[in-house]
Amino acid sequence: MFLLRIIVFLILISLVMILAYPLLIVFDIATGGNGFGVCEDLLTCTIPITTGPRLLVTLISTFFVLVFLLRIIMKLINYLNKEDSIL
Repeated sequence: MFLLRIIVFLILISLVMILAYPLLIVFDIATGGNGFGVCEDLLTCTIPITTGPRLLVTLISTFFVLVFLLRIIMKLINYLNKEDSIL
């Protein structure tokens, strides 16, 4: 049971990291960085047209997979507790 709660905590942390990752890239570029390897020099940056959508699809897919896993684990915890809930 404790292990399931740790897994839920890790999934929630992962969800927050997935949502914050694009903001961290923009912040890094705004402060003079290279966007964690996305663009070495902002003036001469050549990024393929599929990089942005591919990153978006990857982040959204990972987000929904983690939400699905979180829902399954919460149902398992409720089943083990034998409590009725709205999940």
